[in-house]
Amino acid sequence: MENKKRNINTLLDALVDKDGLKTEVTITLTNETLLKIIMGLLVSGAAIVLVANLIKNAFPNAQLAAVQKEIVHIKNNLK
Repeated sequence: MENKKRNINTLLDALVDKDGLKTEVTITLTNETLLKIIMGLLVSGAAIVLVANLIKNAFPNAQLAAVQKEIVHIKNNLK
């Protein structure tokens, strides 16, 4: 593979032609690239679920604790 030197003129020529800015984009996905994208999405989804569960368990619901305390207090008064 030949190592080409790039300068600002060649980069601008690649982006601009006689009609203006080039807007065509070509994306080539190989099987390896698709596998990396899928694995990345799966890992990020699992991480989101894990963090949500850790936060939910680390910070208990204050309203639920207050309701439970009131129920215990009512039960003690009814005895």
